[in-house]
Amino acid sequence: MSGRGDFAWDAQSWTPLTEMAEGFDEFRPPVSGTLVGRTVTLTGALTDGGEGFSLEQRFTDDRRLDWVLRVGDRPERSGTAGYQAFELADQLFYVHQLWQGLPQPEAASMALDLRNGAATGALAQLGLEPQPHRARQQWFQATVDGGRTDPHPHQPTTELVGRRIRYRYSSDDVYDHVYLTDRLFTWVCMGGAEQGEADTERCVHWKIREGVYLFSWLEKLLGVEGMVLVDLTQLRSVGIQFALDQFSGELVDLTMGAYAQPLSVAPPVTTP
Repeated sequence: MSGRGDFAWDAQSWTPLTEMAEGFDEFRPPVSGTLVGRTVTLTGALTDGGEGFSLEQRFTDDRRLDWVLRVGDRPERSGTAGYQAFELADQLFYVHQLWQGLPQPEAASMALDLRNGAATGALAQLGLEPQPHRARQQWFQATVDGGRTDPHPHQPTTELVGRRIRYRYSSDDVYDHVYLTDRLFTWVCMGGAEQGEADTERCVHWKIREGVYLFSWLEKLLGVEGMVLVDLTQLRSVGIQFALDQFSGELVDLTMGAYAQPLSVAPPVTTP
């Protein structure tokens, strides 16, 4: 159990998210400047409801970008954002951007695959009433304008189901993921500030390339949005946690990376 006492289903008994976040960048891949000076425009649809979607991103330097968002018939929105991009494989980026100057914290995170001309990601919001700690995701799938003439859209997958994988984020922070179904997984903290804490959450799996997956979850207890791009060919991951600290209300917006260690695979259930 964690140093905060016996396990309990009470957010106030869990480790503060700001404390948990310390050190999660120790094994994070280096930030990439490859996108600097480029304009990448995505065109597609939200997966929930199918509204038309476009996101223009002008990467002005290695820390900031200008964005313009259009969704269906809603008013156009635009702004400047801090961002980080990680090139996990050739022309495959994990991009996270924190949109600023809005009434509540919002972010966009995605797998951007320039080789295949496709992007999959989510728009996230925090500070939503009546439970201000909760996060909401709006998923999108899009093609890269001016990219391949035959883009390969990413597909939902069950290839992670049955696996247990250990992620080492730092010298201290170690978490196991057990992928139960295509919609549920269990995380267990094996070392670090949250040691002994665990939960089962709803999740989403996408196959990006062979052996590469975009995996995301929303924690029901603390309202954390987690999203990671996992490359099981290199045994690496990179991603984010986006939330409000359950004690202070302080924004937690961290990028993180891990070494991945597959531990086991449950055999599929067969019917007679």
